[in-house]
Amino acid sequence: MSVIAIVALMVIVMLAGGFYVGRARAIGAVNGNTVRLHSLPNYHGYYVAIWTGLPAFLLLAAYGIFGGQAVERLTFSELQREAGTLNARLEERLLSDAEYEEFRGAALQLRERVNAIGDDMQRLRSARGEERDPARLEQLQQEQRETLNSATAAEEAAIARRAELVAAVGSEAEAAGASMRQLAGFELVQAPREQRQLFLSDAMQIANGALSSRESAELNAAARIVARYQDRIRYFVAVLALAFAAGGLLRTRGQVVPDFRARNHVERLITGLLLLSSVLAILTTVGIVFSLLFESIRFFSTVPVSEFLFGLQWSPQIALRADQVGQSGAFGAVPLFAGTALITLIAMAVAVPIGLLSAIYLSEYAGPRFRATAKPVLEILAGIPTVVYGFFALLTVGPAIRGLFTWLGFDDVVTQSALSAGLVMGVMIIPFISSLSDDVINSVPQTLRDGSYAMGATRSETITRVVMPAALPGIVGAILLAVSRAVGETMIVVMAAGQGANLTANPLESVTTITVQIVMLLTGDQEFDSPKTLSAFALGLVLFVITLIMNVIALRVVQRYREKYD
Repeated sequence: MSVIAIVALMVIVMLAGGFYVGRARAIGAVNGNTVRLHSLPNYHGYYVAIWTGLPAFLLLAAYGIFGGQAVERLTFSELQREAGTLNARLEERLLSDAEYEEFRGAALQLRERVNAIGDDMQRLRSARGEERDPARLEQLQQEQRETLNSATAAEEAAIARRAELVAAVGSEAEAAGASMRQLAGFELVQAPREQRQLFLSDAMQIANGALSSRESAELNAAARIVARYQDRIRYFVAVLALAFAAGGLLRTRGQVVPDFRARNHVERLITGLLLLSSVLAILTTVGIVFSLLFESIRFFSTVPVSEFLFGLQWSPQIALRADQVGQSGAFGAVPLFAGTALITLIAMAVAVPIGLLSAIYLSEYAGPRFRATAKPVLEILAGIPTVVYGFFALLTVGPAIRGLFTWLGFDDVVTQSALSAGLVMGVMIIPFISSLSDDVINSVPQTLRDGSYAMGATRSETITRVVMPAALPGIVGAILLAVSRAVGETMIVVMAAGQGANLTANPLESVTTITVQIVMLLTGDQEFDSPKTLSAFALGLVLFVITLIMNVIALRVVQRYREKYD
């Protein structure tokens, strides 16, 4: 068991002890006559326990979150100092190497030219009327691709030459008898950012006795530094946590007197904790919105908003060479919006009638025994993983639909279609509507039903004219929740509807959705400075706005109909 785990257990024991010490001291202060206490004895115990454990646990939590980063930074700083001489030697070699300077200068000039061409293309895209010149725009696109290829080649040549010089300096230092710490620091500092993080991660794995991606003398030297800093920080945090716990126990123990307002302190602390949770939730939402907004602004600085919202072709792959075919770099998102709407519409056409009628039957017609069996069985559908639904749609529903329509005379029906994805997604969403609607219908006061029966209405008339209108706000909320679930579904669409961005209203054709494209754009090694990757944030922003609009509609429906039945 680690030192931190032992300290955490000790703090828990001290926390429990603090509760009993505070409670016992409060009772003893009034000789057992608790009426003389301002607060109940338990509040005194809670107060002592909170200030015994809270600071210590906050410190341990901070160590758990930032301890690894602190060790990495300290290790990097020490290795960087160790490799100072070798780094300076490499800089001298780079400055004196004519081949490297030539490649680097050419790459910078070509990049400046690429940026200038991009500005010209942006002006042409924004032009209106006679100023639009499609032929000139196509010429600039061709020139940008060629210049970008040349810039990339020059950058790769400069990187390769730098790697040769780094290897030469490292070999000379090793032959001259440099220490492993110097060589480790030189390898770490001169590595690319991704490899630098991998180096530190491997060093930490070795220091912790875990399996690393590779072994080397340099990594072992770095691992020893990591282990030293880990031990120092770990023991420092352990001692400080125990000191906080002991200090909190001694300080609050002395505050326990008959007139001490322990209940007020405890309730203020709980109120502050609730406020902090609310603020964190709000800040998280704000952070998500601003992250989407900032990256979307970067995307729209390259691609016009009108092209994104009203363009009819989606092909985010941008050609980097002249010989690449079909990489047009078109960012018209209408096919994605249409595909999302089509699949969602099919899913809701399945889920809303079945789910709502199921809820009405279970709440108004079914007997207790049938309801106790049917409702849990129906809710099992919500617990099935979406990948299972995807396999079911791909292997069973899709071929069945294709066979049916082929038998009816349609020859161009594909296995992966919007109809297949929508049907299976509708089955998956049924429990969301049925369970929520059933709860809402059951919450309608029985007095409304009794009044309707007293007026001579039948059960069906009571359900349609009394119960359903009274439950309408909750039912609308359940339906909109199901719509949000359908819009955000990814796995079923990938497996059952395909990935082709086709603008069609034919449910027998393959389509794709916004969420599928976001996953595709952000999967793998991506650079967050290209329109292709930034378009995922623009799609995410659109999806957020759609969800917000649905929530506003649901709120308006609830506000409009709630007063009628309160």
